Amino acid sequence: MKAFCVALAFVSFVLVPAGAGAMTIQLGSGGGELVSAGQSWCFFRGQEAPGQAWAQVDFNDVAWEVGPGGFGYGDDDDATVLDDMRGKYVSLYTRKTFAAAAPLREGPLQLVIDYDDGFIAYLNGVEVARRHMPDGPATHTTTASSHEAGEPETIELGPADELLLEGTNVLAVEGHNISLTSSDFSLSAALQTASDTLRSGDTWIVDTNEVDLRGATDAPNAVTVTVQDAPADFDPNLGAWEAQVSLVSGLNVIAARALDTDANEVDAASVEIVYVPPANHMEGELTGITTLSGAWVFDETVIVPVETALIIEPGTVVLLKPRVSIHVHGELLAQGTAAQPIRFTHYGDGTRWKQIKLIEAIDSRLEHCIVEYADCEGAHQDYYEPGPRNYHEAIVVLASHLDVNDCIFQHLPDDGARAEGDAIAVISDDPVHEGRATADIRGCQFLSIGQGVHTRYSYVCVEDCFFTGKRGDNDDVDLWGESTPAPLIQHNVFLKPEHDDAINPTRCSAVIVGNLIACTDDHGIVLRDRCDPVLINNVIFDCRNGGIAIENSCDALLVNNTVVGCGRGLRLFDLGRWGSPYHLNPGGGTATVVNCIIWDCRTPITLADSSSDEIADRGSHVTVMYSDIEGGRDGISVSGTQSTVTWGDGNIDADPLLADPENLDFHLTLDSPAIDAADAGSAPPDDRDGNPRPAGPAPDIGAHEFTP
Repeated sequence: MKAFCVALAFVSFVLVPAGAGAMTIQLGSGGGELVSAGQSWCFFRGQEAPGQAWAQVDFNDVAWEVGPGGFGYGDDDDATVLDDMRGKYVSLYTRKTFAAAAPLREGPLQLVIDYDDGFIAYLNGVEVARRHMPDGPATHTTTASSHEAGEPETIELGPADELLLEGTNVLAVEGHNISLTSSDFSLSAALQTASDTLRSGDTWIVDTNEVDLRGATDAPNAVTVTVQDAPADFDPNLGAWEAQVSLVSGLNVIAARALDTDANEVDAASVEIVYVPPANHMEGELTGITTLSGAWVFDETVIVPVETALIIEPGTVVLLKPRVSIHVHGELLAQGTAAQPIRFTHYGDGTRWKQIKLIEAIDSRLEHCIVEYADCEGAHQDYYEPGPRNYHEAIVVLASHLDVNDCIFQHLPDDGARAEGDAIAVISDDPVHEGRATADIRGCQFLSIGQGVHTRYSYVCVEDCFFTGKRGDNDDVDLWGESTPAPLIQHNVFLKPEHDDAINPTRCSAVIVGNLIACTDDHGIVLRDRCDPVLINNVIFDCRNGGIAIENSCDALLVNNTVVGCGRGLRLFDLGRWGSPYHLNPGGGTATVVNCIIWDCRTPITLADSSSDEIADRGSHVTVMYSDIEGGRDGISVSGTQSTVTWGDGNIDADPLLADPENLDFHLTLDSPAIDAADAGSAPPDDRDGNPRPAGPAPDIGAHEFTP
């Protein structure tokens, strides 16, 4: 995790195991981890009973096996794999001893556990938690009811000072499967104390420039612990240590090391602490050019008026309280660096800020910024009908220009498994602030969020970006309406969205060049309504519903694209949606396909008539030239009486001999029939890699030119 600066101090944990131990660090008497899942645990396979009092502190577990926590099989995510469990036993018994130094801290004790299917947990021999297990005593043959792992559960156990013992304690957990034949099993447990200090994930927020650190190591040969190369107060019998650290304003990286008798490091961890004076709070309208460094808390919405600038320097963190926005009428310059990104984030767990909105602003820039935890879930269909709009995206650009370079959009609106907040909206037709809106978005990462980019009648260049894990019904890049020049979407990677399409221009003659789109449950690219988009040098792979859809009177030009392993390579049809809120034009799709590869798709090309009786031409139409289509002309499916296929010159039906599609390598190999088989007059001057065409006597079919 990158360090971040605030008007308070942040403490985040980075645990780095070394040697036999797994050191923990926690903030003073506040919350912290007592037992981590990844530490070494003793475990006993439940082929027989584990012995009486196995959950007690003084139980002799010397004969038990030892392995890192995270036990199981069948999910490819277990640290200790129980490859003999299926069919032989349904239970596993685990123990982890740990130290609690006096005085025992106050506050709640929490069990954090991920499990499949059930468990019973004990602390010092006393049952403290049970899930998906029958009431009463459990034996090694007791089965659990069904529960899937994947989202760890945090369980409040009670006051820590009432549950813990001074000195040695033991957390013992028995995990049970649903049956002997179950396909998987998981058990991963951790124990922590909650803190009443404001917290953001593993990060604490405090308001002091001195902090007390505590930690523990289970490295058996540790004799000393140093913190920032100064000796800590260390009890080798308990493995516990304490140290007080003075902080300077800004980022402090504090390293703790456990050493053996020869001063060799046997365990280590580090903690990042940022301290900023409490005076760094802001709200309301700026009165002049304002420069922020270090870290700031925005208590209420901040307004950047006309002829004023908000300048945010590298390494700064802006913490926004719930529902707080930044409204920019002047200029916003947030320019971080790769080593010192700027972070726009929330003010503590469970909260969400609103958005950054540019309103008829001076040209602004976000560079090397991290944008997270904004309250930005919603549907862009809300903007289709006339009337006032309430934009939900994290970044909204109204009648302004914004450069967004090398930024990361994540945890939108939170870090939940179903989070689907949207990142950027660029809007030229706002009813109140109508005017040309544009954006250049380059080198950004959109990580497991909802939509990345949405536009209305706006030029954007989206280039060299990475989109992955997209959630929800909004596409990665959704472009609505024409602009001058047309939007340019080039050289991006769209990988494994959880749902929906990667790129979707509607009534937008976008130019889409050199993108890689792979592994979606819907379409790779959807071209919709009356427009003339151009697709060049794209690779589209393993899109379940289809590689490219051309719909509702769209007339597309497809040149040197490679479409492989999709449900249907190309689909030309009328989607419908003629009424509210979409108001699409009726009609089939039309495409000219030149120098393309369409291979290993269930159906290479499908065409269907529109069902509308209000248009003269209800057909879909495709012209294919100099392309490698599996099945040739017979590989094209036509449904209806008005749809047509024009089978032009230069087409072939031969395995293109791609290098390794399963590993996303779509280059041609030496004997590929696609080499020198394209139409020179239609081929672009470069291929997807930037290599000049042709490399031989004539250009090659597909997105990649063969280079020996």
